[in-house]
Amino acid sequence: MRRGDIMGVYRFNTGEETIELPLKLDVKKIYIEPTTSCNYSCITCIRHSWSDDIGHMTWSVFEKLLKDMADLPNLKTVHFGGFGEPLSHPRMIDMLANCKSLGYVTEMITNGSLLTSKVAAQLIDIGLDWIYISLDGPDEDSFSQIRPGGSFEDVTRNIRMLQALKEKMNKGTPQLGVEFVATKTNFSRLPTMRSIVDELGANRFIITNVLPYHDSMKNEIIYNANTNLEGFGWESPLLSVKSSPDFQLRTQRTCKFVQDKALVITHQGNVSPCYAFMHSYNCYILGREKTMLAHNFGNVLNQTLSEIWQDPKYAVFRWMVRNVQYPSCIDCRQGDGCVMAQTNEADCWGNQPSCGDCLWARNIVVCP
Repeated sequence: MRRGDIMGVYRFNTGEETIELPLKLDVKKIYIEPTTSCNYSCITCIRHSWSDDIGHMTWSVFEKLLKDMADLPNLKTVHFGGFGEPLSHPRMIDMLANCKSLGYVTEMITNGSLLTSKVAAQLIDIGLDWIYISLDGPDEDSFSQIRPGGSFEDVTRNIRMLQALKEKMNKGTPQLGVEFVATKTNFSRLPTMRSIVDELGANRFIITNVLPYHDSMKNEIIYNANTNLEGFGWESPLLSVKSSPDFQLRTQRTCKFVQDKALVITHQGNVSPCYAFMHSYNCYILGREKTMLAHNFGNVLNQTLSEIWQDPKYAVFRWMVRNVQYPSCIDCRQGDGCVMAQTNEADCWGNQPSCGDCLWARNIVVCP
């Protein structure tokens, strides 16, 4: 039997039928959170809504990850991100270099402020495939409203320096992606963003809606408000791949993490199914406050990634999400008065935890 073939079959009853669920080592993408530390204090940040400890992933946790990843035959991509600034980790370059040396497509998202010429040269030298840089406005004023204390000029200068250094070294990577978090405050600046992204030589432009993590941001959402991207134009030949969110709730729900056969690993080594379950925090779903409780299916210090991925509980969770076997809490007429909708702990369909309010599944919030 080859690695990646069925390692076993788990049978469970839905109440209506018995499902035979193959347990496969078919992980294709891993998101790693190297740190929850950040040198910025953006108004859109989840850290305004949690009480989690701030910390870096230890090298022992990362080494265990590398060892476990070798047993995942379908693994193609490793993305470094999560809810911290990766370049604030003292061994970020070493982490990236290790993943590249093992042949993985390696990506990182950053706020760009710590992208010095030395760091840029290292990223180019190790062959980083993609670098995504958050840029929530096309000028100093709009940028600083989202990122107080941050500098649009500094970040764009760092991007230009990276691009110039790639050309000097005759390298095509890392390819550049720019991510824009759309809010009521900055949405009118989006048309100007297109020319900025073109000028910076980006290969990918990702627009996502804001997920409010505290009361002061709950009125900044623009989805379900007759918003669209018509007239903004996407004729740039550089932007061969782009991603933009929906601005109206859809009936269809699709989980990018499950569909991509991805898992997420916190800086502590906990394995979560997606970004939404990484930490405990409060957020606002169309103005309704919700408490999100962290949920994981194991820790790499206690089990291997293969064991965690093939755990029947995790496999059933992925089946449930893939087959949309959970309620649509967002547009439920009982949502505002529903006690179960106040947290993600459980839902009225018997799921624990619940994905009923997930904005990722609605393509309202998107990520690399």
